Amino acid sequence: MHVILMGPQGSGKGTQANRLAPRLGLMLIATGDLFRAAIRAETELGRQIKAVYDAGGLVSDEITIALVEERLDEIATRRRLGERVNGAIYDGFPRTRAQAAALDAALAKRGEAITTVVQIDVPQETLIRRLAGRRICSSCGRVYNIESNPPKVEGVCDVCGGALIQREDDTEEAVRRRLDLYFTQTEPLTRYYRERGLLQTIDGDRDIDAITDDLVALIERANQTPAAGKTV
Repeated sequence: MHVILMGPQGSGKGTQANRLAPRLGLMLIATGDLFRAAIRAETELGRQIKAVYDAGGLVSDEITIALVEERLDEIATRRRLGERVNGAIYDGFPRTRAQAAALDAALAKRGEAITTVVQIDVPQETLIRRLAGRRICSSCGRVYNIESNPPKVEGVCDVCGGALIQREDDTEEAVRRRLDLYFTQTEPLTRYYRERGLLQTIDGDRDIDAITDDLVALIERANQTPAAGKTV
C-alpha cells in the first residue's frame, strides 16, 4: 500500500499523514523530515544536503529519490523481521512529474506501485484565513493561530508575555502568492495521476476526525479496488 497525500499549505495534509500512518500501518515518508534526519546522522547524503542548504540551493531530485529509496529498503527489512509495515504514506513528495516517475520506477523494482493519490481540497479563502492567521511571539518564538490556536490575550504570548507578530511571509498577499505558485507547480503532477486513474479528492474543510475517518475508508477501498476521480 503506497499512498500519496497532496494539498497546499493549510490543507491539513501533514496532520492527516501523521494520523493515518500508525492507523494503517504505513511508514510516513516526508522529505523535509528525511533531509533533517540525514543531516543529523551525518550520512553521506546528509552531508550533501547540508552543503546544498548552506549554499542556499534546492536539494536535487537525485538526492531526494536516494533518500526515499533508503526508506523503501527499510520497509522491506522491517517486513522481513515480522513487523507490520503495510507500505508508505508520502507527505510532500513527489512534487514534480519527474519525481513521480522516479518513485514509480523505484516501486516497480520492488514489485510494488502507488495505490492511490488523495488530494485534500480546501477553498482558497479558507486556506488564506488559516495561513494568514499565524502569529509568532517576538520573544520566545511560540507559534499561535488566531483561528485555531489563539492566545488567551490578543496580541500577547501566554508563556512569556511577549508581543505577537505576523511574519512578512504570513500576510494575506504573501499567502496568496504562495498558494498561486503551489497550484501552478502541482497541476502537471495532479494531471499525471488523474490520467492514470489514481487521483481522488476529499473535502478538507471539515472536522479533523471526520476527514481522517473518510481518508481511511477511501484508502482501504482503493487498496482493494483502485478507483478514479471520486470525490468524498
